[in-house]
Amino acid sequence: MTTIVRAHDVARTDHAHATDLMRPEVEAMQALLGELPASEWLVETDCPGWTVRDVVSHLIGNAEVTLDNELMARRVREGTERYPRLPLLNAMNEAAVDGWRDRQTNELATEFTRLWWQLLDALPSMPDAVRDRMFDSGYPDVPPVSLGYVVDVVLTRDMWMHRIDICRATGRTFATHAHDRGVVEQVLRDLDDEWAGPAFVLHLTGAVPGDWQIGDDAPVAALQGDALGVMRSLSGRRAPEANVTVHRGEPGLAPTLQSARVIF
Repeated sequence: MTTIVRAHDVARTDHAHATDLMRPEVEAMQALLGELPASEWLVETDCPGWTVRDVVSHLIGNAEVTLDNELMARRVREGTERYPRLPLLNAMNEAAVDGWRDRQTNELATEFTRLWWQLLDALPSMPDAVRDRMFDSGYPDVPPVSLGYVVDVVLTRDMWMHRIDICRATGRTFATHAHDRGVVEQVLRDLDDEWAGPAFVLHLTGAVPGDWQIGDDAPVAALQGDALGVMRSLSGRRAPEANVTVHRGEPGLAPTLQSARVIF
């Protein structure tokens, strides 16, 4: 008998357990970076304008600004000055990439490991006064979120998605791990929180198989898609491999799901 998980009932990652998902993802990314020859760090990824080394620089920047609030404020200033046409978060990310542009790839791999393990050690004791601060991404129609939500939930899923980006860019198979399910369930929990349409059951195949209900009330349709493709689609990436199909019920829900977005 198939078990359908109600996405709304998935427990939100709380601060006390945030590192339970973050630590294995850091380990997975660390292992992937250790496999890359220097030439593959220069390969273009699905992130517009970013090579693999730029993606890694961005991830290093995430750890840096989480550990240093003054650096975060400086990166925001630098980003908005250099990239005034970009949303605030994108501009800050570009400033982080700029900050690591003159480093060798082996240095980037070393700094990734050093800073993320430093963050794993520091995260449990992050003061509530810092966690409660609100952060405005600058994206249209996206309300500000707390820094606590960003560090407890978004940082891990962002790295997870970038691991997929690097695998796709370098032709590697995405290595699956036990924590992948936790990442996907947090994404579906966020999708459910914002879902305004009729309820449906989402059957995911591939790396993270399972069945989840999105929306309240009785489901009016059953949809199916590849787990990684659906996650990429929700992140806003071009993901034709998502290929969401309707098993039964309302056919219009497939394009509606593929146009939905969740913060990554």
